[in-house]
Amino acid sequence: MTHRHRDVSALGRELASSSYGVLSRRRLSLVGVDRFDVRTQIRLGRWEPLGHHSLRVVDVAWNDVRSPIVAAAFDAAPTAWADGVSALLLAGLSGWRSNCIDLAMPATASARSTPEVRHHRVTVTPLRWPHPIPRAHEAIAAVRAAAWAETDRQAAALLSMSVQQRLVHAPRMTQALDLLPKLRRRAFIRDVIADISGGSESMGELDFVAECRRRGLPIPDRQVLGPGPRGRMYLDVVWEAARLCVEIDGAHHYGGDVPMADALRQNEIAMGGLTVMRIPRLALRVSPEPFFAQIQRYLSAHGCVRA
Repeated sequence: MTHRHRDVSALGRELASSSYGVLSRRRLSLVGVDRFDVRTQIRLGRWEPLGHHSLRVVDVAWNDVRSPIVAAAFDAAPTAWADGVSALLLAGLSGWRSNCIDLAMPATASARSTPEVRHHRVTVTPLRWPHPIPRAHEAIAAVRAAAWAETDRQAAALLSMSVQQRLVHAPRMTQALDLLPKLRRRAFIRDVIADISGGSESMGELDFVAECRRRGLPIPDRQVLGPGPRGRMYLDVVWEAARLCVEIDGAHHYGGDVPMADALRQNEIAMGGLTVMRIPRLALRVSPEPFFAQIQRYLSAHGCVRA
C-alpha cells in the first residue's frame, strides 16, 4: 500500500510539473488514479483540493499568475478553455497583470461568471491547444484579448505586446481575425494589427492634419524637403513659423538598423534649425492627447497663432 501511495505521489508531481503545480481530477482518472487515491494523497498532505476538478501538488512550484488560470480551466473543462489574456499569460506573456481569468466555452454551455473568473460564450471555437492545459492558440487569444479589453488603449497594448514578445506573428492575428467575423472592435483590431506590421497608412499625414484641424491648431505643411544625412529628404509635417517638425513613426521604425538611420536623420534636421518631435503611429490611434498637448504647448510658446 505504501509503495502504491509513493507511486501515485510521484505520478502527481510528474503531471503537475507541466501545469504549474495543478492537477486535473479528470486527467488523473485517465491514467488510473481513482478518487480513493486522491483522498489518500490529500490526507497525507501531499495534495490540496482547489476546486471541484482541480488539485494542488504542494511540493511543485506554484506560479501566482499562471497556476490560478490552470485551476480555473481544469475546473471548467472539458467544456471550457483559457482564452484571451489568460491564454496569452499561459503562452508566456509578461509585463501584464489581470484581475480576472478569461475562459471561453461553446455558446450552448452553462456557467456562471464570478469576479475572479469570467466566462465567454463563443459561437466559433477554432485553434485550441488541448493538452496539458486547454487554451486558445496565441493568435486567437490575442485578438480575443483585444476584443474583451476594457479600453482601446489596452486592446492595442495587448496586440503589440503579443508581437513584441514573439508569442505570435501579426499575419497570424489577421488570419485569426478572419475566423471571427462577429468579434467586438473588429475594424479597430484590424487597423492596429496593420499598424504593428507596418502596413497601414490610416494614421498618416492626412489624418494628422485632420486631427490638428479638429483641435484648432495651425495647419502644418506636409512632405516638406529638409536636410538629411545624404542630402535632402522629405519631412512628414512642419510648422515653419515655429521651426517644428513632427515625424510620424510606423512599426518599421523600431526594427533592424532603422533606429540608427532615424537618429542620424533627426540629428541632421536639428542641425538645420528645426525641433523634432516623434510620435508612434500606434500611439496616435490609441492615445493621441498627450502628444497633441505637447505640440500645442510648443506652438503657443513660439507664438504660432491658432487656426
